[in-house]
Amino acid sequence: MQLVLGGVNGFYLRTIMENAGDKVERVDAAVAYATREDLLFDWCWNNEVPLRFWGRFDEGVPVAVPILKRFLERRAARYSCKLVRCFHPKVIWWRGHGAYIGSANLTPSAWYNNIEAGMFLTDEELEGSGQALELNRLFAKIDQESSPLTKELYELLERRSLELQRRRQAQKDADDAFVATDLVKKFTGSAFISSATAGSQARDEFLQEWISTLQTIRNIADVVSSDEFRPHWVAPDAPRGAQADQFLHAHYYKRTFDKRKAAYERYFEENKSSPDKALAEAAQWWKVLADVKDEENTLNLVAPMLRETFSEASLATMTEDAFADALWHVHASREYARRVKNAKVGLPDGPIYPMETKSDALARRIWRDSTSKGIPVTETLAFVLYGGAPEEVPHRMWDALNDSRRKVELLGVSSLGEIIGWALPDLYPPRNGRTSKSLRSLGYDVHVHV
Repeated sequence: MQLVLGGVNGFYLRTIMENAGDKVERVDAAVAYATREDLLFDWCWNNEVPLRFWGRFDEGVPVAVPILKRFLERRAARYSCKLVRCFHPKVIWWRGHGAYIGSANLTPSAWYNNIEAGMFLTDEELEGSGQALELNRLFAKIDQESSPLTKELYELLERRSLELQRRRQAQKDADDAFVATDLVKKFTGSAFISSATAGSQARDEFLQEWISTLQTIRNIADVVSSDEFRPHWVAPDAPRGAQADQFLHAHYYKRTFDKRKAAYERYFEENKSSPDKALAEAAQWWKVLADVKDEENTLNLVAPMLRETFSEASLATMTEDAFADALWHVHASREYARRVKNAKVGLPDGPIYPMETKSDALARRIWRDSTSKGIPVTETLAFVLYGGAPEEVPHRMWDALNDSRRKVELLGVSSLGEIIGWALPDLYPPRNGRTSKSLRSLGYDVHVHV
């Protein structure tokens, strides 16, 4: 976590961008006002980083016409612009690196001259605190209330910009008539929503997306576990959810990377019009894939072990050592351990530790923190997995992620979603961030939960 105060502390927004390197998979930017392309837009374009930008729509044309024109001219699906009414955030998420949340618009004065205040949180900090889920919710709501930039909308804004240049003080009647256009979706803002209502709505939206995506994975499981596409080394009775998970694992790591960067958003744009066709082609590739050492080990050895480890009986007697060993085999947790700062898991800063050491430290930090809080992590897992009707598992998952009494720090939505899949593979396929990225690469429009 880093305060971004510009000239006050010498840490600027550009510093974040320049330090991002090749870790960034996509940029999501919800910033009300934008006047210069070279602050963020050109960086994304020149580095071939997909960008989703949401700007403000009002009578003052808050997003400069030259910026809007470049979006239209580039005609690139990976580089999208949408406009929103009642909109004033300044949030930039370099996915894979971290997010800025503060007061700075995409203007030279905000980036260099004004006294602005904000925070930069790394992806591991967002995931460990559960705030990644909140940010995903924010962007989903913004996108729901936004309108895409079209030629007609651009022309409307261009005319308005010219008019504002001719007369600096806008006349109220003209402003009202401009804002009344039907080219941008009517939205009255969310200030009237109470915290209780907002929480209930967020829960409903999460469950709808999560359950819908699980069904998509189940449908994929039906395909890849069929006699037509199941590889010879996969037993016919292997849990279908686990088969789907390993198919998606292999597809993601072997087919979506451009050098060291996952290009799943580029493949999403190519396949979103025909995900069934993309799935059929990928399933045929999976059936004859030769390099399956990792997937074969996971399906035949790791999956049965994790199913037993996270059974109700095993959770009741689980030790700290057993939990640490189990978490090492949970892909999402292992990936988080790789990224998390040493100090966050109780390791001295400085050395580069092996993955096994980082994962072990993370697991023991989770175990001890949850125990000292009064509700051990095993009790929370038992609640989610076995604390009621099986069909209510996603609902209990939401409660565990958001109820401060049960919430397990450093065990995020991806790790929990994957654990559910290994424990209950006949009901719920594993789902983590990598699963969602693989689904997007096949053309499925799903959220990527960090």
